[in-house]
Amino acid sequence: MKKTVPFLLLIILFAVAAWYSFISEPDPVHEILPPQLAPAAPVTRNEPQPAQDEGVEDYIEPEPVIDPDPLPPLDQSDAEIRQALADLVGTDSLAEYLVKSQTISRLVATIDSLTSRQIPPQINPVKAAGGKFVVDTEGETVVMSTQNFSRYDGYIALMQSADTDALMAIYQRYAPLFQIAWEENGGQGQFNDRLHEVIDHLLDTPIVSDPVYLTTYEAVYLFEEPELEAMTAGQKILLRMGSVNAELVKEKLTEIREKL
Repeated sequence: MKKTVPFLLLIILFAVAAWYSFISEPDPVHEILPPQLAPAAPVTRNEPQPAQDEGVEDYIEPEPVIDPDPLPPLDQSDAEIRQALADLVGTDSLAEYLVKSQTISRLVATIDSLTSRQIPPQINPVKAAGGKFVVDTEGETVVMSTQNFSRYDGYIALMQSADTDALMAIYQRYAPLFQIAWEENGGQGQFNDRLHEVIDHLLDTPIVSDPVYLTTYEAVYLFEEPELEAMTAGQKILLRMGSVNAELVKEKLTEIREKL
């Protein structure tokens, strides 16, 4: 079975990021002195004062609106995103999970590939799970070992620790860059619509009980059941991480889907 990127490649945009918006300093304003007015004529004590017009409220000057810094160009966005991720999860965690370059473009291409048969390794935004794929033998049969599930524990823990509202904030901040990357990748329409489709597709992945039987073809492990082997790349990742981890991922995806 080919080694593919962990499922966190879909979640990583949300699960390890927080709102990253710098507030620009306001432009300096030169002080303008008020015009000099002639002194008002003195008013005697017995002279009635003009009454204020009824129904006229005191004028309150609105608060100045300060726009956030503009987004960087797509090809110069890595430094800003990586700093935001490092502020949230720490530099060590960032180095452990995330590929350094072209983060947004890699995410867009990978998310789009989750409904395909395979994900090209060169586009993965998240480093693959460590260790080798493990199998158990039962006589002449080969089954997927439950030891594989622990390879995804770090990704699952990172995903669960993320605040969903903060994940939505980061997506809103960088949504225009995701759209640019989507169009550069040949995508049609809105990337946000495609993201909805992919999440729904992954939520439709059936939960498969152990044991999962395998067969070999040219030194590659395949699922013995045709229905499982016909699954897409994203669904197979859920299958490889085990039913417990898959359910946790689905719970997080459901939260994101509702807020998206």
